[in-house]
Amino acid sequence: MTTELKDIRKVFNQGKPNEFVALRGITLALDTRKVTVLKGPSGSGKTTLLSIIGCMARPTSGRIVVAE
Repeated sequence: MTTELKDIRKVFNQGKPNEFVALRGITLALDTRKVTVLKGPSGSGKTTLLSIIGCMARPTSGRIVVAE
């Protein structure tokens, strides 16, 4: 089974003066039978991306496709 993320973008406070783009154009395929590691500095969007993958948050744009 795979989970594909296609051009995921997440913007907080969209259209407001304090708008913050957390994710820009993330595209990747995850094999659910394998361990995947997200690594990066603080504030790089790791938790935001995991929240979107886990359906705890919605992306501003892009698609998530789960296929067998």
